[in-house]
Amino acid sequence: MTEETERKLLRYTDKRRAAICGGTLGRENRYYIRGQVLDLSITEEMKDSSRWNLLTGLFEGQEKEITPFLDYGLESVRKPILLAEIVDETGKIVHRSPEIRGDESGFFFHEFTFPLKPGNYMFHIHFLKPDSYRQFGKDLAYLNAPGKHELVSQSLIGMGALRILPEEYSGLVTTSDIDQTYLATDIHSNKGKISTLFETPEQKLPLPGMPAFFRELRENTNGTPLCFISASPHFFRRTLLQTFRAQGIRTESLHLKYLEGTLKGMVDKFWDSLAHPARFLTDGIWGALERVRKFAGSSFQSLFDQLAYKLTILLRDRIYLPTQAKEILLGDNTESDYLIFTLYQLILTGAMEGKELEDYLYRLNFLGRDAITRDNAKLIRELAEENRSIHGNLNPVEIVLINKTEMGPSTEEMRWNVQSALPSGIDPWKMPGIKPYVATDGALGFSLLLVHYGILDLSSVLKIAGEMAGEWFEGKVIDPNNLMEIARNIEVPKAVSELHSDFLITLDRALNQ
Repeated sequence: MTEETERKLLRYTDKRRAAICGGTLGRENRYYIRGQVLDLSITEEMKDSSRWNLLTGLFEGQEKEITPFLDYGLESVRKPILLAEIVDETGKIVHRSPEIRGDESGFFFHEFTFPLKPGNYMFHIHFLKPDSYRQFGKDLAYLNAPGKHELVSQSLIGMGALRILPEEYSGLVTTSDIDQTYLATDIHSNKGKISTLFETPEQKLPLPGMPAFFRELRENTNGTPLCFISASPHFFRRTLLQTFRAQGIRTESLHLKYLEGTLKGMVDKFWDSLAHPARFLTDGIWGALERVRKFAGSSFQSLFDQLAYKLTILLRDRIYLPTQAKEILLGDNTESDYLIFTLYQLILTGAMEGKELEDYLYRLNFLGRDAITRDNAKLIRELAEENRSIHGNLNPVEIVLINKTEMGPSTEEMRWNVQSALPSGIDPWKMPGIKPYVATDGALGFSLLLVHYGILDLSSVLKIAGEMAGEWFEGKVIDPNNLMEIARNIEVPKAVSELHSDFLITLDRALNQ
């Protein structure tokens, strides 16, 4: 924390209510908005409403000093009652929601079926009142203090971007992980995990070439939507949104994990079990003990694991995509992305369904960890059934790319992990219609494979390589020699080997001009 930041913390004099939203991607006849309502501590200077960016929830000048640690202790607003307005590009209000009720932690979600023409919109969030006596009393006590008035000075507390795709859209939608897929985050050491809490957007380093990769992908595909899913905690949102902006990456949505909600769910489930001893009697003592062990283990592991969380988000977001939309999935080998993306396809095609799917997920132990509770298994089954009722047994996935890092298993080990985790008789490498993941190395590997699939061209790969020069990677700055070494060592399938050779020749010429 800088001295300037510490100095500002000492002179906070008031609070400002804000809705931190991010963005949303949907289709003409079905879309949603979401966010969280918080109270931000502000200084006298920050009472100037004209200097607030309601899209980011940041005051002018905070862009370079915001960190997840500063947002960790933000005070959530209990059970807010809100109103949302959908606004078109001319500033005209085209639709208003009914009252939207948030939960005890200020999170809100509202689904719309009001038809919207394809295009780019904004949604405005207005605070009406709290639906909590505790919050109302807290607000009243605060406002009775001298000089405390910003908390209710305006009803418009936040904005978000909303992109609507045509129902007949058959283009691409890209969904990417963040840590070790886009950002060079040290997620395997305690020091690395702690340091991420104190990093400003400028200090969050991307993997070399990834910002250029995302920009080239959008420019070469007529603006393909880009969505991020990360198991990072929700209080990383403002920092990550500003990181995207600082690195020139335009994104449609950002999903982050609500850890406090997971903890609350564990506590609620525990007390629910104690309140219904008949369930233990029904299962017998050993069955009851096994249920307790399984729930406690998988619930605790879900705080850190990504499998149930990411699979749920993918399936839920698929509901709001056009049926013919094609998906590119990007991840890495440090956790379970390669299994998640495989299961996602098997579930959507109906290769795994119903009670069989639910039981499989509940029993799934991946890399020695129980990660899916019975409740999560049921939710995934329900989302799967809703998706198939909307879209049919259709696999929208075109390409799955996995960044192969030294912190994760080898290509052979990944395949063994997946085959060991799947039920006997299911082999995604032999199933028609399933797109197995391809392991490769970073931005250059991703981009070469997209050239192979006809999505990018070789000039895009050269641009990405050019932006990698001078970046910091594995303890050193990438110079021309390092760049050629990285390019030569890219892991690509045999089908891309000739393209890889052509790229190396072209890159070598460019570097020696």
